[in-house]
Amino acid sequence: MIKMEKTCSSPKCDVLFEGKYIGYMDGVSLIQWFLKNRYCYRGSFSRFVTNDPQYSKSGITVDIIFLDKNLVAKNAKIEWLKAPGKNGTFIASNMEYYEI
Repeated sequence: MIKMEKTCSSPKCDVLFEGKYIGYMDGVSLIQWFLKNRYCYRGSFSRFVTNDPQYSKSGITVDIIFLDKNLVAKNAKIEWLKAPGKNGTFIASNMEYYEI
């Protein structure tokens, strides 16, 4: 059974790699799916800007912080990236709330 549960979006999110700030994403949207008795978190972004070009590639695992919603997409693997600094997709292992 596939069921779409929740969606959320943010105009700008911070991106962390191994706990270190590496840049930000613009136009981030996330969908929470319920698939085969577990949750799946898939998302997309319109632009990924990094401080260091080595992080602007597919396959890296980052944490995406939704600043306006107090959410963190943990262990988000960037699946597809059109070109450095462009749009792409990701899949996260889980979502967590954080307090400021």
